[in-house]
This record gives sequence, C-alpha cells and structure tokens, in this order.
Amino acid sequence: MPQDLPINSSALVIPGGDVVHCDLDGEAVLLHLGTRRYFKLNRVSAHVWDRIGDSAAVGALRRSILEAFDVDPDRCTRDLDALLQAMSTADLIEIRHVSIA
Repeated sequence: MPQDLPINSSALVIPGGDVVHCDLDGEAVLLHLGTRRYFKLNRVSAHVWDRIGDSAAVGALRRSILEAFDVDPDRCTRDLDALLQAMSTADLIEIRHVSIA
C-alpha cells in the first residue's frame, strides 16, 4: 500500500493472537509471544490498542483519537496510519480491507 494514501476507514483492525499486553499508568507494553519482542506504547498508541478490542474499524479509531486528544485531523490520519502499518509489520495486528461489492 502506498504510504501517501490513508488506510480506508472501513478497514478492520484485528489484534494478533500471539500478543499479550499490560497497562502501565496510561501507557502499555505489548509482548509478541512468537517473536518474544516487547513494544512500549505511548498514551495515544495505548489508547488505540485499547480501542481495537476484538476488532475495530479504522474510521472509528480515528474518531476516538480526535475526541480524546487535541490533534489536527490530517496529522491524526497520518500518524494512525503509520502506527497501524508498523503494528501490522510487527505482526501485532492484522488489517483487513473490506471490499464493497
């Protein structure tokens, strides 16, 4: 997927099955059990992880960030897309693109 195009709002984000997490006073730490790699999440990233739950649409995640944090909408889109791409690359999440028939 080209970096300059935002992830479609209807795409679903699903947490990886081999990932456990621990909340740390507003931040979080993820552990990928398969790779044994740890990932520390800041407040915003921890907010996103918490909102993913069993699955979440990218559009809902964007709205949640905009409601909870003082951020420019364009920056929110860019930063969320970068976060989701990085999490996907690390096998922490799966992004399922929904096709409209």
